[in-house]
Amino acid sequence: MKSIGKCLSEKYVLNGIIESHFSDAYAYIFDYMFNFILYNLSLLTLGFLFHHPIAVTIYIIITGSLRAITGGYHCKTRISCYILSYTVFSIYLLTIATIPMISAYILIPIYIICWILILVVSPVDTPNKVFSKSAKKTARKKNYIIFFFNSIFTILSLLLHWNKGLIFIDLSLIICATGLYTGYISNIRRHHES
Repeated sequence: MKSIGKCLSEKYVLNGIIESHFSDAYAYIFDYMFNFILYNLSLLTLGFLFHHPIAVTIYIIITGSLRAITGGYHCKTRISCYILSYTVFSIYLLTIATIPMISAYILIPIYIICWILILVVSPVDTPNKVFSKSAKKTARKKNYIIFFFNSIFTILSLLLHWNKGLIFIDLSLIICATGLYTGYISNIRRHHES
């Protein structure tokens, strides 16, 4: 069965919109966009169903932007990626629903530690995305931009005494850091085996 991206790219080739040798590249881009939109909409839907739309929005913004820029762990199949992604998200939802209120004096150090861990190791290559030296520099600059805006939001949450927001941010960053270091360790193993 053909993917949606493959069907769209073939239609574009037939209509003369793209050249046939670009068909596979466009199919990949269309499939990626479709999966990205579908995944994020499903997370938002779950967020509304479980009465945590703000927490889910913060999760999508932080994990989505960091994952796109920093790389990290990469599953071997699309199915295992879906299973892992929804499992991690479910753990996030369960955690925010059950975690007690935590002091900002604990949340801010966790925030700082997570960002240090992220900035030290990122970007991390994946089998589909190997960073060149210039791409690594660009990714690091983008990381600092995300860090800057994330810090502004964190400071506002702190000033407004919105500890729940700080918890959402910290949990999202813990998930990102875990994915990065899992990918980093996976890369080291792969290099030792080859």
